[in-house]
Amino acid sequence: MRVTFAGVGEAFDELLPNTSLLVESGDSSILLDCGFTATCRFWSLATRPLDLDAVFVSHFHADHYFGLPALVVRSIEEGRTKRLTVLGPNGIESRFNRLMELAYSNAMTKAKFEIFFIECVPGEDFKHSGFRFRFALNDHSMPCLAIRLDAGGKSLYYSGDGKPTDATVDLAEDCDLVVHEAFTLDEITLGHGDVGTSLEMARKSGAKACALVHMKRTIRHTMMDMIKMAIQTVPEVNAFVPEPGDVYEF
Repeated sequence: MRVTFAGVGEAFDELLPNTSLLVESGDSSILLDCGFTATCRFWSLATRPLDLDAVFVSHFHADHYFGLPALVVRSIEEGRTKRLTVLGPNGIESRFNRLMELAYSNAMTKAKFEIFFIECVPGEDFKHSGFRFRFALNDHSMPCLAIRLDAGGKSLYYSGDGKPTDATVDLAEDCDLVVHEAFTLDEITLGHGDVGTSLEMARKSGAKACALVHMKRTIRHTMMDMIKMAIQTVPEVNAFVPEPGDVYEF
């Protein structure tokens, strides 16, 4: 499995694109979240952008799905013909249609490819586009789906936004890589995780590695030494803070 960090930032970071992961296994690929500043970075990093099988939306905050119109319309311009699957919480199809109408009205009339929607529900597992999908709810200000992907004997967990829950710790059990939102260093923020809690979640789940993403911009850009010190306090976890464009293969 190969993970490219198209973006690692929070909603309003002027230096880092919104958190978004391109996950590839064999000939299959899926983009996890697609915020308003992530789409262009995806196009610059993907070697086969028109072969993207699916996009997963963890929740309906703009920095996680407002990039969909740009992704779709550029795909139309580039001549995509392959079906694209869009997965997300309850209401994903209506949200997508409303967003497309606001952003690029009637653009889909020019599309030469179908968009197929799947509503994801915690506890309901399925296989699609070469991956096994599993979900659990994180503790966020609105319903947010954490996702586990399994393919080729490897596993990835991505939190979306929010604090870990017992269900998400179970979902991430023995994953090769946990990618977790760590919005703050140590302060308590409603609906968001922090560095210590995210590292502890990875340790409890038995993850082999943990990538910390979606950090508050004032912390990410001014307190990296303290973040690294916090990482060193949990030596059981191979933790790191990725940059946009970084690739992790396992």
